[in-house]
Amino acid sequence: MARIAWITDSTSCITQEEAKELGIHIIPVSVIMEDKIYKDGVDITPDEFYAKLETVSELPKTSQPTVGEFSDFYEVLKHSYDCGIAIHVSEKFSGTINGSRLGAEMADFPVHIVDSKILSESMKQLLLKGKKLESEGLEAQEIAAMLRETADHVKGYVCIGSLEQLRKGGRLSGASFLVGNLLQIKPILTFDDGSLVPFEKIRTLKKAESRVLALFEEAAESKGAYGVSVVYSGSSEKAEDWLHLLREKYPHITFNLGQLSPAIGVHVGAGTLGLLWFEEGV
Repeated sequence: MARIAWITDSTSCITQEEAKELGIHIIPVSVIMEDKIYKDGVDITPDEFYAKLETVSELPKTSQPTVGEFSDFYEVLKHSYDCGIAIHVSEKFSGTINGSRLGAEMADFPVHIVDSKILSESMKQLLLKGKKLESEGLEAQEIAAMLRETADHVKGYVCIGSLEQLRKGGRLSGASFLVGNLLQIKPILTFDDGSLVPFEKIRTLKKAESRVLALFEEAAESKGAYGVSVVYSGSSEKAEDWLHLLREKYPHITFNLGQLSPAIGVHVGAGTLGLLWFEEGV
């Protein structure tokens, strides 16, 4: 069997310790904050980032890995592996996928690219599924095709902590939905074929959060939700409450908890809370 290198970027929110344990190679996104450049998950942890975010006078920025960085990354990997499977943040959010593809070509290392069409913990779930398929003896090309199919059935609904950061970062499609007095609405956003788009306007945060939970409950009961993740940025208190609630109500479903990485936090701010999952039979 071919030796497969499992690759992702730091928007997957996998820690360095988890990556080592799982046998996953992470290329970090850069976070620029107060004229300093930090490698996401390497030079700065989520807790450190969100603490700094409260004090900065200017919104941070991100920079995707360059083609040259990807090429160097793959030059190292090709000495130990026959090919790679790279699962990256949605192509609608970032040019990371294209950089990965071009870097692999420069390094002459065969890499099967998978657009997760989402971010965060759902990318980790795809990686874990892929490694399971590998353990069952499937070839890399077949595994990648199956993961792309799975990514087509990813769902997610989020209440964003900072709409202003999201707007300035240009990561929100259909932003005209939000025109008006933003202070009077708490919009729920969803993922549509890799894009983050407005879903519903809700008058209070409490009602918005209840609506997200209701959307998941509908999917869990009718569409076989799995690989479910509660994601948050900043304080984990409310996310942990959701996790406890969901585990009690759906003991047959595995739920995961993940803090959004600095590379995502730059765009959504602290206080973001959401649910991500995959659906069966759709």
